[in-house]
Amino acid sequence: MTANIQAYLENIRKPWGQIYYDILFDQLQDIKGKRVLDFGSGFGLVANHLAKENQVLAVEPNEEMVTLRAKDHPYQQLVGSLEQLASLEDASFDVILCHNVLEYVEDRKLVLEEFTRLLKPRGLLSIVKHNEVGRVLQTVVFENNTQKALDLLAGQDLETHSMGLAQAYDLATAVEDLALEAQDYQGIRVFYGLQDNRFKSQEGWRESMLKMELAVCQQSPYRDMAFFQHYRLKRS
Repeated sequence: MTANIQAYLENIRKPWGQIYYDILFDQLQDIKGKRVLDFGSGFGLVANHLAKENQVLAVEPNEEMVTLRAKDHPYQQLVGSLEQLASLEDASFDVILCHNVLEYVEDRKLVLEEFTRLLKPRGLLSIVKHNEVGRVLQTVVFENNTQKALDLLAGQDLETHSMGLAQAYDLATAVEDLALEAQDYQGIRVFYGLQDNRFKSQEGWRESMLKMELAVCQQSPYRDMAFFQHYRLKRS
């Protein structure tokens, strides 16, 4: 296993990695009985979870991650990227997931155009993206790295565990001229990314922090300060 994939896998097994999925799964709990595409499915944690009550197709370019993927519940897995989307039929999905992916692709507009083509009318596009305010807050408070935060404010991209540089983008600009309408957004990692990791292994931390995160994830200004923002867009 390559070092960056190992670091990513170890990170999502930690309490602060697990709680991300606790929050996300709560925000996706209304997706039932749907045909779902998970683009950039990684280790398959979301695809596996949704496959309990949905028909799921997962697409991931990294073969190593696919080999290590979660598969407790049956779903279809493809290895690839944009070329796999091009092979799929128009209006064939009720829901498309694209979580923490668009930061790392150069052809962002092409991917969104394919999503628009693949979604059924009134279909749902779920996008999780980095939030610049939240990235700066965590860099200053958790990492205590003001120079890095100043670099982020100046437009420098952020290095992550496995995917390389995460490039910030404006979602409204990215979907401009597409038949996609933003409905609402929620915050993920409002508080827990600001705490020292020594607290996160304490008994009951994950449960109590989950309650706190869910209590504010739909409220401003909290969701506006979250490290991640989860947007729902409808296909017109």
